Amino acid sequence: MSETAAPPAEPHPVRLKLVQHGGRFAYPLPDAILAVLFSLAALIDFLPSEALVHVPFGFVQRRVDLIYLLVVEGGFLMMQAALVDVATRLRKRPPVWVAVLIVAVIALFSAHSFELLAMAWQQGMMVFLPLLLSVAERGTVLWHMPTRTRIQKIAARALVSNRITAGLGLLGVFAVTVIVTMATDSIVFPNSLPFVCGALYYAIATYDDFRVKGRRFAEKPRVLFLFDPIHIEYLEPV
Repeated sequence: MSETAAPPAEPHPVRLKLVQHGGRFAYPLPDAILAVLFSLAALIDFLPSEALVHVPFGFVQRRVDLIYLLVVEGGFLMMQAALVDVATRLRKRPPVWVAVLIVAVIALFSAHSFELLAMAWQQGMMVFLPLLLSVAERGTVLWHMPTRTRIQKIAARALVSNRITAGLGLLGVFAVTVIVTMATDSIVFPNSLPFVCGALYYAIATYDDFRVKGRRFAEKPRVLFLFDPIHIEYLEPV
């Protein structure tokens, strides 16, 4: 008598949930790491001198590089918003030469992006090439975004919209602090402020990366703040 084949085992519900949500946890990881690094850089100013001996000397000396990273992020933010706006409104992938042309034109008309590239060129190839690769990587959104679903396109627009709002808000806090410090001799400008702003910026980005992958966002897409600079649900073809 032949034996009946046993039905395949049902996947473990916890394991299945982890697999399904793996991307949701992995996607915010780069921003989360940067938030931690900026937080550690800010905490250095508040550590007692005896505790500083336990902090790697290289991190203390090179933490200023994090500020350059923040300047690059801010300088390319409007360019990134323009690229996402175009990419989410394309109905099909453009030819490679068209994508390169779009990136070049947007970079040309994004004043801060062009200034950053010019500054990096003056500092040499060790700085210019990684920055140029960063621009190219940002331009790949023109290739993969046109084939995404509507809610994925709205999520991409929400992410960049919230980054702009968070960046402008933190820049305003930084500017007010500088003005008050210059006008009031009794207030000392906190050296850790740029790192605190960076930590808050990337912490907000981390939460937002996680938020837009969730069911609630899919049911009711909305920006994280009240300000929506690029209108996240505007997907009219270009």
